[in-house]
Amino acid sequence: MPVISVDWWKGNDRARRQELVGELTACVSRIAGCPEEAVTVIVRDVDPGHWGKGGLLADTPPEADATVLSAPQDTGGQQP
Repeated sequence: MPVISVDWWKGNDRARRQELVGELTACVSRIAGCPEEAVTVIVRDVDPGHWGKGGLLADTPPEADATVLSAPQDTGGQQP
């Protein structure tokens, strides 16, 4: 039966997790045509320091973005 995994930033309270689980369960049950009891939802709270996007950790201060992005990049010997 359907198993849904959700990774999101740490800090959401129990009420928000419950709402997420309820809404995902109802939606998948409707689309898959299975009973809600057959749907499993796994919610993982991830610390922003363990979450990266665009080459930066999510807890990187905005002012550091420009410094990191302007640093020379390894081009593997190719001319940019």
